[in-house]
Amino acid sequence: MTRSGRPIGVTTLILFHLFNLIIWFFGQTLAIFYYDMVAEWGLQEPRVLVDPVIVEINRAIAIADTILILPLFLIATIGLWGMRFWGVVASWIVLGWLWYFPLVFWSSQALYAAADIRHAPTGMVGILVPAALCVIAAWGIWYLYRNRALFD
Repeated sequence: MTRSGRPIGVTTLILFHLFNLIIWFFGQTLAIFYYDMVAEWGLQEPRVLVDPVIVEINRAIAIADTILILPLFLIATIGLWGMRFWGVVASWIVLGWLWYFPLVFWSSQALYAAADIRHAPTGMVGILVPAALCVIAAWGIWYLYRNRALFD
């Protein structure tokens, strides 16, 4: 337990959600309007390395993430902070999504290469960071399921 009376695992997930909320805001929401700036930060594929349609696909995904995923991260954070069961449910949704998005990303990279579409090659960071998010998400799903009785 932390000083707040909240289990350390819940606090860890709250911090993980806040981290994702910030990263996805800067990497996705800002990419809708300032794609090249976000690409310079390394959070999107640089326009010069990819087919122009990939930039627009990335921006479309950013719109969907901004409308759906960012609010869910916020709801999950608030709910876990208050030890509410709806925070657990919102967490399960975003943690499940953290499994979905790497699979879409890795699949798109493979299909772009197979179709000979100009795309930025996936380096080790593009493999390891999403894989780490998957591992943390799997732990979070398990942890919340195992401790679901703690929540109202």
